[in-house]
Amino acid sequence: MTYLSIDSIINEWVAAHRLTLFTVYKEIDVRSIDVVNQRGRRCQIWIDEPDNTGKVGVHAWDYKKQRKDYIIPISDLFACLDDAYAWCQTA
Repeated sequence: MTYLSIDSIINEWVAAHRLTLFTVYKEIDVRSIDVVNQRGRRCQIWIDEPDNTGKVGVHAWDYKKQRKDYIIPISDLFACLDDAYAWCQTA
């Protein structure tokens, strides 16, 4: 599967939170969002391409040591991004 199967969910989520989605890094397709929490600390959320079973990886890290990883069904992607965003607010 490709990002095309989840782009509408990601774009809806990014718009709801007024964030910027990065889709290319070093000429490679990515789905990545930088978050700055209320304390001014940066956090990155990125989404893997879905696998052939309909699962997708979502990852968040504080650009240091803390990291949170999820493997979820595509149907849970929006809620999972909310969870990762909430985690970034406290990282």
